[in-house]
Amino acid sequence: MGQVVPFIQNPEYFFKQGVIAYQKKDWHRATRLLQRAIDLRPLEGVFHCQLAAVLSDMGQYERSNEILLHVVEHIDYQLYDCYYFLANNYAYLGLFDKAREAANNYLKLMPYGEFRADTEELLELLNLEDLDAGIENDELVDHPVPDQVILQYEEAWRYIKEGNYRQAERNLREMIEDQPSYLASYNQLARALHLQGRTEEAIFVLQELIEEQPYVPALCQIALLLFEAGHKEEASYWTERLKDVVPIDKGHMYKVATTLCRLGEYEAAFPVFRYLQKHMPQEKASFFYRYGVVAYHLGYNNRTRKAWSIAKRWGHEHAANLLATWEIRSLDDEEVRCEDLRDLAFGIE
Repeated sequence: MGQVVPFIQNPEYFFKQGVIAYQKKDWHRATRLLQRAIDLRPLEGVFHCQLAAVLSDMGQYERSNEILLHVVEHIDYQLYDCYYFLANNYAYLGLFDKAREAANNYLKLMPYGEFRADTEELLELLNLEDLDAGIENDELVDHPVPDQVILQYEEAWRYIKEGNYRQAERNLREMIEDQPSYLASYNQLARALHLQGRTEEAIFVLQELIEEQPYVPALCQIALLLFEAGHKEEASYWTERLKDVVPIDKGHMYKVATTLCRLGEYEAAFPVFRYLQKHMPQEKASFFYRYGVVAYHLGYNNRTRKAWSIAKRWGHEHAANLLATWEIRSLDDEEVRCEDLRDLAFGIE
């Protein structure tokens, strides 16, 4: 007679398996396993907190917050890590006052807690004055964008990729006339003009947009265009303004970090790259190449080697070449730079 294997009903087992799935980025399996652990032991606050962390990484910030608030209000008010997770979720939702309040609560209750450094970084990024001054992004527009506009935008983007810049320009001008509140189309229009050699027109488009609606990607583009065109004084003005802008949207945060890297503003770029590495999963070789560039110019050689090794593993040829050269001789600063400024997409669309 075969051995009878008992059905496992141990909540710790499901919790451990859920954490393993989470570490492997198998979000849906992680949520199922963690929910099973909670069903078996509903008053274990740590189980709820881990589920909330998974949901946050899935972009389900409201649901994550519901769980975290339930923990501190009904299960374990001393599970202070919840305030750290609440602060991050509120930030991603654009609720910056609540984010700051939760972050300060965490630091007050856990002055030497595990997430102290991360919470202090988050508070630095919550530059509310700049955000309240009108720095917006296309992901947080209050009104829905019609499907037809999205399709038009994607079509214009394809034309640019194919090198058909004039057709892209025509499409984007029509879009701006029909849907002037869709800010991303202005940026792509500037890109199409620049790639036709009409850089001054591109700068004018961006200036007009920023006067009406400060927009993070436009700030990035205008700083780079002016820098490339040799307008050093004007480029410096926009670069300094860009260094003061800390968007909560992670895509825009990456644009800012990459732009600062391209402009040689490594000290300003470094904390943004470091924050992104810690708080959003990165699967782009270009991210780690650029992070390595910034770290190299600040003298963080170990960070540079680690970042470029990851980029090399994901197929970044230039990172691999620099690592090989570094084994033979010291690198020249001019060898270690972000990519050419020719195309404003930079691989960060």
